[in-house]
Amino acid sequence: MTKYLDTFFEQEHLMELQGYRLQVFASGRVKLSFLDVGNRSTEYYAELPKRDTEAYRRQHKRSVEHIPQHFDLVDTLRTERSARTILRVHVKGDNNKTADNAHVLLSYSTNECIVVMNTLVHSWELPSEVLRAFFERSGPRQGASSVFNEYMPSYEHDWEDATFSVADYRKGFRSPKINQHPSHAAENDDHLF
Repeated sequence: MTKYLDTFFEQEHLMELQGYRLQVFASGRVKLSFLDVGNRSTEYYAELPKRDTEAYRRQHKRSVEHIPQHFDLVDTLRTERSARTILRVHVKGDNNKTADNAHVLLSYSTNECIVVMNTLVHSWELPSEVLRAFFERSGPRQGASSVFNEYMPSYEHDWEDATFSVADYRKGFRSPKINQHPSHAAENDDHLF
């Protein structure tokens, strides 16, 4: 069942990349955009399955034999960080091409988005507004800007375990008003006066 193990997330491959961008959308999705030499990017989406724990159990059952340390790590992080939400990672454009060796965990209690790539862990501190927008899942699925968009170049983490805090971000939370057409934004502001 190694077809579910994406070699993209192996340490040797990650070391060749320039860094990656984490975007969180109000539609309830997370996008990981990995930047390669020459500004080529490879994109993955992390989505919340309808029954995330059940989906995770299926992944565990089919792949634990090949990557036991990944699943041990995910289980430990879920417990230690109260990360109850498990997002399934797949290649952009093919949600059947799931990567069992990559997961995104969300913890509302610690305001974290934890990206686990094989045994590499990157923890992103998220403003509570971002998590709230994610869990409300009220944004459009296409055509809307992300509510959080940050890029971490590889020299910031050297593809080792890392924690990124709000102080590391250039922008952090992006108000959902940026998703509105200027005329709609003006209409919505009228009721404030």
